[in-house]
Parts: sequence; C-alpha cells; structure tokens
Amino acid sequence: MKSFVPVLFLVYELCLCGSQGTSAGTVFVLKGEGLLLNVTKAVVLGKFDNFSWKCNKSNIVRFTFNDKGASPNYDGRVEFPENNFSVKLKNLQEADSGVYSAVVATLSGDETEAKYNVKVQDRASLPLLTVSSVSESSSSCSFTVTCSSQDSHINSTFTCDTRTCSQEGGERSEGIPDTFLQVHQSSRSIICNHSNRVSWTSDTKIIKDVCHQLVDPPKPDPVSIILGVLFTILILAIIGGVLWCYLRKTGKGVIVENTVYDTAKFVAPARRKDPTADEASAPPLSCIYALVDPKTGPPAPTEPRNTAQLESVYAQVKNTTPSP
Repeated sequence: MKSFVPVLFLVYELCLCGSQGTSAGTVFVLKGEGLLLNVTKAVVLGKFDNFSWKCNKSNIVRFTFNDKGASPNYDGRVEFPENNFSVKLKNLQEADSGVYSAVVATLSGDETEAKYNVKVQDRASLPLLTVSSVSESSSSCSFTVTCSSQDSHINSTFTCDTRTCSQEGGERSEGIPDTFLQVHQSSRSIICNHSNRVSWTSDTKIIKDVCHQLVDPPKPDPVSIILGVLFTILILAIIGGVLWCYLRKTGKGVIVENTVYDTAKFVAPARRKDPTADEASAPPLSCIYALVDPKTGPPAPTEPRNTAQLESVYAQVKNTTPSP
C-alpha cells in the first residue's frame, strides 16, 4: 500500500519583521526585533523525509511527516504563523547572525532549498560632535570640528563670514563595514551622523554659537506686514471706487445719446366738400403770411410812448393759379 504523500508549496522569499536592510544578499535585522522565514517550493515529504531550518548548520526547527519542533536554543523564540514551513524567529540577538538555510532531508541525501545571510545589528551609538579650534577676525571666522563614534572619527573645517558658511572639501564621510560616519552643514548647523544598516543617530551644533560673525537673516516685522496689507486693500478700494463712478457716468451718457425721438410729419389739410365742380377740382389754397414788424427806433420826444401792444399786420395772397 502506498503511503500518503503530502505536497507542500513553498516560495523562496525572506520576510522580515521589524527594522531591516539588505546589501549584496545580506539581510540586516535590528537587535531585539523578529525575522520571518517564509520559503516555499514544491516539496514532497515522504514517511522518512523531513524539512529543517538551520543556522550555521545547526537545527532551528524541523518538520517531519506529521510533526514539527524547535531546538532548545530557540525555545520560546519560535512561532509557526501558518500551516506550512514558515517560521518566525523572535528577539534576535547579535549571536543569531549567520547563514540560514532551508534543507530537505531525503533518503537519497540532503537538498538545500535556500540560503540567506542574516546579520543582527544593535542601534547606532550616539556620536559626539566637538569644536577643535576657532580662528576669528572682524568679519569672518574659521573653525574645525571632530565627529566621532565608538569606532571612528572625522575632522572637518568650516569658514564663515557674516552671511554664508562653506565646508572645506565638501561633505565628509567615513565607513567601516556596515557602519557610517558623516559630517555636513545644513540650515546653519553642523550635523554629525552615525548610522548602520538598521538605524541612525546624530549630534548637532549651531554655527552661530561658534562663529559670532554669522548674522541671522532679518525676520519680517509682523506690524509692517499688516500695515502693508491694509495699505494695499485701501489702494485697491480707491481704484475700484473711481472705476465704478466712471463706468456709471459713462453708462448714463450712452443712454441719453441713444434716445430716439419721433420725427414730425407733414399732414395735408383736408378738403372741404363744395358743390361747385371747379372749386372742388381746384387745388387747395396755400396761405402765405407776411409778418410786418412794427416801427423801430426811439419814439419822438414830444409824443408819449404808446405802450399798447402793436398788432401784427398780415397780408394774404390768394393763389391765382388758373384752373385746368
């Protein structure tokens, strides 16, 4: 009778819990954090086969056909988050650094399925930034700082005038395996950084405390800003008022100019009915009036001035056009 053969699918993948980093195949883990080993590949475990996670060739955990267990060195620090070959290691220490491998042991021999180089690092220590020397004049100064950690140190020189500062040789950095030290200028401060693959720390000094010649840029006066805003609003209001009055006046003038008045029309006088045919067929009489002005000039001295209104004299000229 054939024995039951379970088939488990594993993926070559390494997942980390907590702070981590990678470099050239190395996985960095912060001391005290956890590491999730999650490897999958089509693996067949027979009755006499087993699957193991090892660190530097020492067993961490082992899976058999129907059981699994952890090494005493990892007792209480191993979890099985899923029903497969995944393993979570907790509270890793620097001594847990090493090569982790997934191995399937069969009757024909061991088969290594994956390898990972894991390095556990402590937090980067706090660096120390000190001023080594200062040289000052009336308008400038030059000073040297030392940025140091437990493993190394860097010296760098800065020159400042009343406005700017420059770092001699540019930004300085120095690294030993997996640890870096750096000193640079940022926002009128000197910063010393100490970092590794999983953390970083820094120490800072204000340049003005070292170089008193450096003057901070003037800050805007809040009162001046408020007055400037109010003055701008006032000017805009005046311009707006003048423009509104001008447009209103211009609009009224256009209305007057566009007023349309009715045009007077000539209406011919109505003809009177007359039994006389000749008179009926004759064209209507046109009346022409001539206005004779009163006599002008001063009145005679011996005659009293007549204040009565003079009557206008009209002469009527009858139309003498012959009838047809």
